[in-house]
Amino acid sequence: MVGVSSRFQLPEDDSGFSLAWMLIFVSSKGITVDRSAHRETMTERVMKPIRCFSRLISPQRSAAILKGLGLPVIKGSQHNRIMFSGMKTHWTCLLFGSAATALGAGPDWPQFMGPHRNGSTQAQAIQNDWRNHPPQKLWSLEMGSGFSGPVIKDNHVFLYHRLGRNLHLDCITLDTGKQVWQSTHATQYRDRFGFDDGPRATPAIDGDRIFLMDANGWMRAFHRSDGHLLWEVNPEKHGQVDQGFFGKAPSPLVYGDTVIYIMGGSPEAGIVALGVHDGSLIWKTLSEEADYASPVLQQTNGQWWIWAWMRDHVHHIHAATGKVHQSIRWRSSMNAAVNAATPLLLPEGVFLSASYGTGALLLGQSDGNWSPLWSGDQQMSNHYAHCVYHQGYLYGFHGRQEQSPELRCIEAKSGKVAWTQANLGAGSLILADDRLLLMMESGEWIMAEATPDRWSELGRRQILPSGVRASPALAHGIWVAKSPDRLVAYQLGHPLP
Repeated sequence: MVGVSSRFQLPEDDSGFSLAWMLIFVSSKGITVDRSAHRETMTERVMKPIRCFSRLISPQRSAAILKGLGLPVIKGSQHNRIMFSGMKTHWTCLLFGSAATALGAGPDWPQFMGPHRNGSTQAQAIQNDWRNHPPQKLWSLEMGSGFSGPVIKDNHVFLYHRLGRNLHLDCITLDTGKQVWQSTHATQYRDRFGFDDGPRATPAIDGDRIFLMDANGWMRAFHRSDGHLLWEVNPEKHGQVDQGFFGKAPSPLVYGDTVIYIMGGSPEAGIVALGVHDGSLIWKTLSEEADYASPVLQQTNGQWWIWAWMRDHVHHIHAATGKVHQSIRWRSSMNAAVNAATPLLLPEGVFLSASYGTGALLLGQSDGNWSPLWSGDQQMSNHYAHCVYHQGYLYGFHGRQEQSPELRCIEAKSGKVAWTQANLGAGSLILADDRLLLMMESGEWIMAEATPDRWSELGRRQILPSGVRASPALAHGIWVAKSPDRLVAYQLGHPLP
């Protein structure tokens, strides 16, 4: 005899589960099937108590047992599972099903531009056939304003956003979209030009800490597990700071026991290095205004260096001491211009690109100093979004954001244009193995091959309303992206078996 219990709620089709999880209780009196298990209940209330005494058997053996019980077997699923408990009563608990939200392969996305701070990631086991196997929507949440992008550590997404007069740092489970905690603090920032008033900089995660900078330049650290504030530093403590055109946007960078912020203060407070434990000042340097590119770390001859592109110059700085080794001027002749694309560290050198008639610059090192290898505005003119690099070629948006830029592929060592694809609009890029993933400002999500031969689109779909400016994130086969008021997650890679 098979009966249906209603103690749990069956998840909807778009919850991320391709099959309902079931609890089967077998006794001498018959079998009771519970076709329910809400995603949160299953993962936290069901799995936790039985994990300690259950053993996992293969999908093949699961199928055989299901057939023996007279229950249907789901064909084509790699994740049919049965788990037996060692319960001392005459009841036996079996849990089986297929969870499309199982975390896939690949590293975390713990900071702006990903694990290597270059917009690329590996081993995400991406599903390439979007026609027959489109990405599955896992969840969608309403969020506040801001251009700050999501970051991912283990099974948690962190997002910094604004609702009303408050800034919120949210911790959300990656596979279910459940909020774990939220930390809130007030803000008085107002954009001078009437644009978005939310945060711009993307958080950085290091161990149990998460580091932020708001649009006013306040620097904060929170505990990753529960969201409590560890420390906060007013930028005025270290120098006089101007808001700039659109507020403070460079994302923090962690180096050892210090966190680096481009603050744009004076005197000698353009860049500050704070201790990760208490926010104490380690060093500060430069009196130049901040711009919108974020700092990156480079190791050369056993030493760590920071590349920081500010208002007028890109600076090469010793990471441990803050001593400036070299400053190279690279900016537009227009005053109303910004340097927003973060420098890329390539085998060929250090790559910079800006719009407003500035163009691209490749720096190479000789005799300990850096100098231009090639430059020009006709090769690659990034406005807000950085390029990505794959096997000797750069892929990026060429032209102003408001003038419908085109996507380009150029050879890194020479700047030679390999191909151009028009009519895509503005967006941002992630390289996952050998695939380009484009999050367009229009809300379209596009996948293409990373090849210098031609533009080769593999799939596209509309996943958000227009106005997408925040950088997306990709970790464990799950794509997370934000519009002005919504955060979504899609299963892109194959779940782990």
